[in-house]
Amino acid sequence: MQSLLQRRTVGANAFARTAPSTRPVRVCKRIVNARSGKASRRATVECQAFFNFFTPKPAAPVSLVDPRAKPLVEQLIGLTSGTDAGAKASPAQKEEIAEVITELSRYCIKNPLKSDFLFGEWKVLFSSKPTAVGGPLRSGAGPAVFSGQSAKQIIEAPNKIVNNVTYKTLGFLPGFSRQYGTIEPVSADTFILNITDGEISAGLGGPIKKTFNIKRTIKILYLDDELRVAQFLPSADLPDTEADENGGRSGEDVVFVFQRITEEAEDEAQADDGEGAEQASKPAPFFGGGRKLESAATVAERQVRQQLKEQRGGSSKLAVAPAKAAGGSAKVAVAPPPRPGTQRGRKQPVEEVIEDPRERRRREQEEERARKAAEAEAKAAEAKAARERAEAERQAEREKQVAIKDLLVRLANEIKERQAEAREALKELKEVEKSTASGLKESQAARARLEEAEGDVKSISEQLTAAEGSRKEADKATRDAKELVVGAEKALRAAFAKAAPVIAGRK
Repeated sequence: MQSLLQRRTVGANAFARTAPSTRPVRVCKRIVNARSGKASRRATVECQAFFNFFTPKPAAPVSLVDPRAKPLVEQLIGLTSGTDAGAKASPAQKEEIAEVITELSRYCIKNPLKSDFLFGEWKVLFSSKPTAVGGPLRSGAGPAVFSGQSAKQIIEAPNKIVNNVTYKTLGFLPGFSRQYGTIEPVSADTFILNITDGEISAGLGGPIKKTFNIKRTIKILYLDDELRVAQFLPSADLPDTEADENGGRSGEDVVFVFQRITEEAEDEAQADDGEGAEQASKPAPFFGGGRKLESAATVAERQVRQQLKEQRGGSSKLAVAPAKAAGGSAKVAVAPPPRPGTQRGRKQPVEEVIEDPRERRRREQEEERARKAAEAEAKAAEAKAARERAEAERQAEREKQVAIKDLLVRLANEIKERQAEAREALKELKEVEKSTASGLKESQAARARLEEAEGDVKSISEQLTAAEGSRKEADKATRDAKELVVGAEKALRAAFAKAAPVIAGRK
């Protein structure tokens, strides 16, 4: 009997979940004992309630991420998504991002380096120093030559890390730049990034291998299943060959914002789940809003209890017909009460009207065919859209190739024009040389005469120099003679001075 009631309950719920059909449905009748069904169902419910009382409730899941960080994470993603890794961020926007990061760092999980959130693929949303993402690719003419740059970081357990930047050389040659290394934890939220080698490809030929000796101190400011914020702490003690090659170290902190990269299939599944949840949360219009549905057994039991109550009280009212089930596909009819003399000791028959299984199977098959047809149409539309996108991409590529060819043709024509102009200029130069040949000869003769005059002047200068030397020697001899005369005069005066007393005595 319990299995019969369960089948009836399942059938009623299945009818309630099915949309009403406009086609007439044939029904068949089944007679069940309402009183015994009522007792069996009550016993089952009481038994389940008894055991459920002793069953411990499962513990509620504890989230590792502070719920107060969720709006800040969404705000930070919105601020950094369109900045091209910080290259297009305005100063005001950078200040706002810094304020949000400062507030968000208060809700970082404990020991982020021990969390599984650390591993995975991360897209670089923002960098406070844009040239720190890609190095030379982001400075000077790098963004123009290597356009469409997209940077991401891959962290694999236990300690592997890959920095990857993809781009289009000259706008159409796919290239990449990768750095490989490891991470070495220093504290609960700080690690040393050790980059040892890498490779770079410009789209032509194979990749070029490079060797690095880079060690950088990185501190995690925030980490969850969707976002990671890290800070580069400069240190003069750690080697950094890349910074030394690119003009030296700046000595300033750099903040990076990463967003986890998820699979497209997971995104679609999450989107489908979200739509399904929204649809499930809305009450079905033909169920009368959010009212709880009752099975056919419950309706029958309620009607039987009402009949017995009325009959025991001597009422001569007829049995109330049960309420129609949703959609009109399942009905429960209660037989009229027997005569008062035979009421006691007689079982109360209940007639249940259910849908014909063949009709139900046919209807389910039609619904399945309609669902498959809708899925096929959706897949066909999706395939058509994919073909259109592919054709549009091919058309864009063809237009790009045509534009490149036109540019090359224009450059070749300009080169030819410049060569013709150079030839004309050469001809004019030769004519000028011919016309000035006679003038050159005269100038050469004048130059010869000038050279002769210069020689004469030089000889005269030499003679003057010699005469000047002779004059200087004569002047020196004259000075020497003067000195001798002066000395003689002094000696004579001294002699006169000595002889003056003698001469005076003789007189």
